[in-house]
Amino acid sequence: MHWSILKTGWNVTGTKGYRMQSARSFWRTFTGALLALLCGVAVAGTTQSFNFQAREYPGSRDRQYKVYVPDPLSLPASMVMVLHGCRQTHDDVLRDWGMTAAADRYGFILVTPFITTYDGLRNPNCWGFWFDAHRREGGGEPEDLHQIAREVETRFSIDPARRYITGLSSGGAMAVVAATTHNEYWAAAASASGLPYGEAAAAVSLSGQCPGSATFRSVDQVARDMRAELDDPYAIPLLVLHNERDCTVVQPAGRNQRDAHLRVFGSPPRDTAASTRAVQRPCAPVLGEDYACVHETYTVDGTANSRSIVETVFYTGPLATPNAADTDHGHYWIGGEHGNNGLWSLRRGPSYPDIVWDFFSRHPRDGGVSAGSPQIVLNGANPLRIALGQVLADPGATATDPEDGSVSVVADCSAVDTSRVGQYSCSYRATDRDGNSTTASRSVIVFDSNPPAPDCAAVSATPAAHIVAGRAVAGGWFNLRALATGNRQDIGFAWDYWWPITLYEGAPGQWFATLPAICANL
Repeated sequence: MHWSILKTGWNVTGTKGYRMQSARSFWRTFTGALLALLCGVAVAGTTQSFNFQAREYPGSRDRQYKVYVPDPLSLPASMVMVLHGCRQTHDDVLRDWGMTAAADRYGFILVTPFITTYDGLRNPNCWGFWFDAHRREGGGEPEDLHQIAREVETRFSIDPARRYITGLSSGGAMAVVAATTHNEYWAAAASASGLPYGEAAAAVSLSGQCPGSATFRSVDQVARDMRAELDDPYAIPLLVLHNERDCTVVQPAGRNQRDAHLRVFGSPPRDTAASTRAVQRPCAPVLGEDYACVHETYTVDGTANSRSIVETVFYTGPLATPNAADTDHGHYWIGGEHGNNGLWSLRRGPSYPDIVWDFFSRHPRDGGVSAGSPQIVLNGANPLRIALGQVLADPGATATDPEDGSVSVVADCSAVDTSRVGQYSCSYRATDRDGNSTTASRSVIVFDSNPPAPDCAAVSATPAAHIVAGRAVAGGWFNLRALATGNRQDIGFAWDYWWPITLYEGAPGQWFATLPAICANL
């Protein structure tokens, strides 16, 4: 039964019954809203904006991201990172995808990065999954996303066994990249209209025609590239959501994701769809038409009681969407009851927020703390803030085991460099007599207690001259715009050598189109 019926509870037997039920629904809604106002009950969470500062590894860039925190929230919380698609932003995710309502309903912290700026020839705001520099651990966009997630963990209490990532289109492809480059970090991933790891731009149909056409690498090639990049044996579960009529990212993209994942994380002879298929069922929940959606589960041993390697949600959805700006190629996110018909997002159909969360909730990272494993408690602050040049005094940690009582903890803070400003971590491990181990980590922030005073200089020059001098960078569509380095504000065409604009320096090297607040009283 569809949500449209379950949620409204309409009496469809007659007009009078409908009116009576509608009246009752109105008064229930009105009374509930009035009570919430009178009692001061929190009915929604909060959204906070952050700026990620580029790191020193190759391909890192300054990025914006937003974090939605539901109220109330149980801690430590699950974290779900969601990546927008091409021609979208993180605000589209928050507004149209139904994910904030899902965060309220299920109690997870929602992280929405914005690609902000990028290199190479791309459609606007595409994640660069096809560039070699952006599909390797330790560099580029997947490393920035990993570091953004770790930055979130310094601000909020996150359950290390429940870190998840998903996305649409190029964001779905980048979620697969992240799951491959950092499978030691993420617990599970979901790819909506995405692509297998390592695919080239030719895997996207850019003809503007339906049906679309694309060139794919073989599943064996994808599996070989995945194995070469993986550095952890963890078999990270993957959910693949795909419209069979998608004319932009065409099938067999979804099936290739499934088959490559099974090839890498399955065990012969159980490393194919036929040998690992355990469950086939209709998709649920659904708002309106289900588009013949089928949800299939593939497990280690092909039985329903085993942990999933891959799950697929395949359906035959409409080509057109209500949004006039869309390409109408069957390529979109389905937001369900609380979603909107936005840019490349559809409200009606299999409800992605609920299906994705159901998958995530069933797949915490294995190897987590069990009833018979030691429990680690960190002493002192987390994150721990220390001034530049200060000697690190690790507050340490304690551990107890149900059978052994107090257990010693081995700490490792060797990664912390107090001579350089940055974010680091200390790791802790406790092992009981039976060999059961538990790990924990503490974030360490090294900050400059005496930062240089801002110059608050003002320089008038053309956008092109600002780029040459390093006060602005090229960005936007095909890098045609000039963006101030301080907050990426658009100051004109990157090739404009005629019309000057004034930029103001805040912190050294950070330039703004308006006078920064730090300079207001100088």
